[in-house]
Amino acid sequence: AGYIGSHLCVELDAAGHEIIVIDNFSNSHSQVIERINSLTGRPISFEDIDICNAGDTKRVFVDFQPEVVIHLAGLKSVDESIAHPLQYYSTNIGGTLALLEVMNSVGCGNIVFSSSATVYGLPSELPLNELHALQPENPYGYTKLFIEQIISDWRSAAADRSAICLRYFNPIGA
Repeated sequence: AGYIGSHLCVELDAAGHEIIVIDNFSNSHSQVIERINSLTGRPISFEDIDICNAGDTKRVFVDFQPEVVIHLAGLKSVDESIAHPLQYYSTNIGGTLALLEVMNSVGCGNIVFSSSATVYGLPSELPLNELHALQPENPYGYTKLFIEQIISDWRSAAADRSAICLRYFNPIGA
């Protein structure tokens, strides 16, 4: 129910896809769901849970049977990650591990992960491209890089899995 996810919901609904949103509103607001419903003209499926809770997530996945997961969940403040690094590692990496385990348990082998260009650190040249060195400079950037590696290893472990990691800068500014 964050900025990127809410826009994605509207676009996916318009394209005829069945979607379910899982969010605990740690980085968003419940009013976003109402706005999505207003824009789509119908209620979207929604569950107020934390992906770190594998039991709740699995219950939703068993009922919904997703074909693809678009993983946008996680803490997102660089400054906060410096002040509270363990919270960032626990939430972002722990949530992803729980999510991948649940995906395994229901046979969902497709994931799109919302990473970040913070995995590059300070650029040595511009414009940045995907060949730039990966040198995060804060816990938030490291969580994104570690998650990319975890997802890569998960994907490589089975021939029927696919994964995409999207790296971008803050899409809307402060």
